[in-house]
Amino acid sequence: MLEGISMITNERQYKITKNQLKKIEKSIDSFNIKKIGMSIGSEILAKAELDAVLSEQENLVKQIAEYEILKSGAVDIFRASSLKELPSILIKARIAKNLSQKELAELIGIKEQQIQRYEAEQYATANLTRLAQVAKVLELNISEIAEFNNESESVDINDDNIVWDQFPVKEMYLRNWFEDFNGTLSDAINNSEELVKNFIKNTYYKPLFYATRQRIRSGGKVNKYALIAWQCGVVNLAQKEKISKKFHKSVLTNKWFDNLIKLSVKEDGPKEADQYLYKFGIRLIIQPHLPQSHLDGAVFLLRDGPVIGMTLRYDRLDNFWFVLFHELVHLKKHIHKGRIEGIIDNLEADADDIEKEADREAGELLISSIVWETALPRYVQNENTVRDFAYKIGVSPAIVAGKIRKETGNYTILTNIIGQGEVRKKFQNIDFSY
Repeated sequence: MLEGISMITNERQYKITKNQLKKIEKSIDSFNIKKIGMSIGSEILAKAELDAVLSEQENLVKQIAEYEILKSGAVDIFRASSLKELPSILIKARIAKNLSQKELAELIGIKEQQIQRYEAEQYATANLTRLAQVAKVLELNISEIAEFNNESESVDINDDNIVWDQFPVKEMYLRNWFEDFNGTLSDAINNSEELVKNFIKNTYYKPLFYATRQRIRSGGKVNKYALIAWQCGVVNLAQKEKISKKFHKSVLTNKWFDNLIKLSVKEDGPKEADQYLYKFGIRLIIQPHLPQSHLDGAVFLLRDGPVIGMTLRYDRLDNFWFVLFHELVHLKKHIHKGRIEGIIDNLEADADDIEKEADREAGELLISSIVWETALPRYVQNENTVRDFAYKIGVSPAIVAGKIRKETGNYTILTNIIGQGEVRKKFQNIDFSY
């Protein structure tokens, strides 16, 4: 459902809304700013009044368009990233299946008025059993999701509660993170506390504060020690890569982002992006994720400048550019506010607050909503329209394809142009075999 916009749930509301739109459009056509301004003594207030009417017109148009699209059957995949979104998904699915509120009520065995109440209040009074019953009738699959968000956690090597043997010592050993250690893997495991403690101590000059966004499906597990280890691995590499230019946030203008996204059309775009960031004092560190870390990217602020860390766990061009821009938005807007000096992201997780803002602005920087509003590939989703549109706006076709797949929730389309397997090979010095 469109955020902040009411939703049409039945034919009666649809007819009423269309009549309201006709009246508003008639009012707009006859609106005379000068005349009304003279009558109320201010053209500014008259303009504000017109803006309010235009805003209401836009809302009604969106409501009608959404209802008509659902009724047409053009949408057959619905996704909810949290239980909070489930009510609107249930309403959309009913409409898309061309079931009236009365027909749904009969299938469940309750009165039509009860379904009307449920939908009017977004299923606020429905218990979990009822929600599951409605979902079953509508043939919706509900995946159980375990979610946790840790904000401003601190990591201190002197903390007695740290369980040192829970760190992924084997993977850290294989990645040669214990540089001065010459023993075997078995020796490393037996000396895990000393080795890991020294590794962290040599990486950080003070306890680290960071925010995380993680999501795992039920039955999965996130190892917080793997998160810490990966973070240290990124920072350790970054500290070895000396930067010559001091970073200033003022460089992160729309023009700067435009120049960056233009690199996406180049054959070696990801590597050129790395070089572009470096010129402005930003290090890009590619570090494959560790088991049970479920990471896409991160941004850290070190003494000598910012670091973008990426795992490339999804080896696709569309994913590379979105993750990169997402972390850059964090750098521009969120890092070093309060105690946040680093943000670690799993971009499949529910977005909240600063994450929603980073998602939204990254998408806007890659393809502006104004341009996307009338883009042909939104409605004709084939490779030719995607490539033509991408060429026209100067971005990689993979970015356009990725946006369509995300927007429609259909990840089976446009698979030939998302750049599958095209990113990791650009960073041949990185071992992804672990």
